Amino acid sequence: MKNFIAESGYLHLQATKPDTVGVSLNDSPVGLMAYILEKFSTWTNPAFKDLPDGGLEKKFTKDELLTIVMIYWVNGNILPSQRLYKENFSAEASAVGNEFISVPMGYAAFPGDLAPPVPKELVKLSANLTHLTYFDDGGHFAAFEMPKQLASDVFAFTQKLRID
Repeated sequence: MKNFIAESGYLHLQATKPDTVGVSLNDSPVGLMAYILEKFSTWTNPAFKDLPDGGLEKKFTKDELLTIVMIYWVNGNILPSQRLYKENFSAEASAVGNEFISVPMGYAAFPGDLAPPVPKELVKLSANLTHLTYFDDGGHFAAFEMPKQLASDVFAFTQKLRID
């Protein structure tokens, strides 16, 4: 939790002032790259932030990272990706937050993600948890870091839902 508190300033900024941040980042390709790559460092493995290069190439190639930055830059879509935070912390979203999710839910938890994994007992209070996997590796970008392992877990979850 200590790491989450230290590294979650972006959350408050994007939840309260997404337009300010988004317009600024759309105006500077270098600023956009720094903002995005910092997330790929700290949200992949908390220890990476202490490395001189942020440990970026431990999980990703330069080409992969630049491709991600260019997708945001060319399309000018960093602002909509940040607006999601404001919408999720709105009064309307909070009102829905107390509903029990009755459809079957799968949960994959990764040790390198920014937020610590939610204990399954807490998840079960709000959702019909039918599949849970605690991975030994991976972070926020697990689908990019370890796509085969994550896909296998998704298939394992969906197999539980099959009706014969």
